[in-house]
Amino acid sequence: MTRPAPVCYPGGMRADLVIKGGTVVDGSGRPPFEADVVIAGDRIAALGRWDGAAGEVIDARGRIVTPGFIDIHTHLDAQLTWDPLGAPASSHGVTSVVVGNCGVGFAPCREADRDYLMFLMEGVEDIPRAALKEGMRWGWESFPDYLRFLDAQPLGMNVGAHLTHAPLRVFAMGERGATDAPPTGAELAVMQQAVRDAIAAGALGFSTGRTTMHRTPAGDPVPGTFADRRELDALVAPLAELGAGVLQVIPYGSAGEAADGFARDMEWMAPVARAIGRPVSVGIAAPRKYPEEWRHALAAIVDATRTGARIVPQVAPRSIGMLLGFGVLSPLLLFPEAGDLLERPLDEVRAALRQPAVRARLAASFDPSGEILAGLASTSEVFPLERDGVTEYETTRARSVAAEAERRGVSAGEVILDAMVASDLRGLLLVALYNADMDAAREMITHPLTVPGLGDAGAHTSQTCDVGVGTFLLAYWVRHRRALSLEAAIRKLTFEQALTWGIPRRGLLRPGWFADVNVIDLAALDLVRPEIRHDLPGGAPNLSQRAHGYTATIVNGQMLMRDGVHGGALPGRVLRNETVAAV
Repeated sequence: MTRPAPVCYPGGMRADLVIKGGTVVDGSGRPPFEADVVIAGDRIAALGRWDGAAGEVIDARGRIVTPGFIDIHTHLDAQLTWDPLGAPASSHGVTSVVVGNCGVGFAPCREADRDYLMFLMEGVEDIPRAALKEGMRWGWESFPDYLRFLDAQPLGMNVGAHLTHAPLRVFAMGERGATDAPPTGAELAVMQQAVRDAIAAGALGFSTGRTTMHRTPAGDPVPGTFADRRELDALVAPLAELGAGVLQVIPYGSAGEAADGFARDMEWMAPVARAIGRPVSVGIAAPRKYPEEWRHALAAIVDATRTGARIVPQVAPRSIGMLLGFGVLSPLLLFPEAGDLLERPLDEVRAALRQPAVRARLAASFDPSGEILAGLASTSEVFPLERDGVTEYETTRARSVAAEAERRGVSAGEVILDAMVASDLRGLLLVALYNADMDAAREMITHPLTVPGLGDAGAHTSQTCDVGVGTFLLAYWVRHRRALSLEAAIRKLTFEQALTWGIPRRGLLRPGWFADVNVIDLAALDLVRPEIRHDLPGGAPNLSQRAHGYTATIVNGQMLMRDGVHGGALPGRVLRNETVAAV
């Protein structure tokens, strides 16, 4: 690693912020190098050696300096209207987020349809409708109106948005849009024009969900789940017409509904990708029921790229699942004999579980096969989450509840109950529903075509918290397991995201580019154990997770976070696609 030669600056130039002496990992994928990063206003002025004046200097010796992370899969749509920081995403080095994923969102929306869209978001993304009703601020009808509304809001991070299929159907078709009825020709024309207007206003793309696991609280499929080729072709045509935007898809089968689900959706995704000449982002994971299907999906995507289709798999760096703990999803849900204990105050539950007879009764009711949650998982995929650190998310069988039960010669139910009592009911259990095999997660995240995502920031508030995608990728797969080089991982978290989603002049540390920057102590970087908070509007419980190791996170040249603490600035902006930004 060499230090670049001194650089020349315009006479008398003063830097607003200089990050001195750090190891720069610039997002391009090239090897790290030592340099000072010079920021003037909202841009990077230079990389080299700076000996001039500066408004502020950050000593980055022993730190890495990277572009800010771009989180392309969030559900912060509602939260950002009451929480400009989008916590806890901004605590994980994220400087830009994309909202409007999985085909659900809030624009376009007529006033009469707001309640339905909140109802839908509660079912699909586990964001309490009561919190949405109390905290969410509205001020738009069309999608261009929505972007103007965001423009007027204080934002900590930069925010880009997809137009989403479900609200679009309801907007154009009324109540029929919430069913699987096909649109009339006139309704389809309204929908297509709305997509055209959204892309022309700066939308980063169009999002749809095909998985039948996504449902309303009443059990109905999400609008758009069963859209036919006529509808889908019409809705993505404006992306080709305007030369902008990504098609984001959660395909059928991605949640484990059917072994051939992804293959069936590839029959239209690959031709569409070729026809529109735009990236298609698809979510891929390894469900328990079909744990090898992700391999076939990746192979199909590789084949499609050879025929001119640009399909970008979005994958998670570890397991996707849920957390069980008192105050959120109770571990007692695993015990059929829990009965009224589920509804009793915590102190009463604590006292009851201290009684050997109660624990024995509960343990006897536990399914001896180890199957839990109606077959979604087994005790081989349940892991105690007891301490800080990424290694707590290692989902090897040896760490599982089932393995501990075998070692002790007791039932898995007894292991769970003993752990609850030992933690004074403060313990958490990780249930790995997808990507339980760490080797599968490694192969997916290190594949050259994939980008990290599926963190779902803002969603599943009482079920899990997977927001620290970048933190886990760097701390576990780069530092701990050495499965990925530092420069490759940073490129995946930054420039690959910006390039695919058409976000101009972000994702690289380059003179003239926007100054979205992280200063990271890689040796100290780690996850903090999730905590149960009550900071949703109305006080509903929600899971949150912070990180150690982020020395500074800078957005548009201003300090957003310093050592995990918000500095007061809200410098975020609305991101628009490259075609609109160029104009």
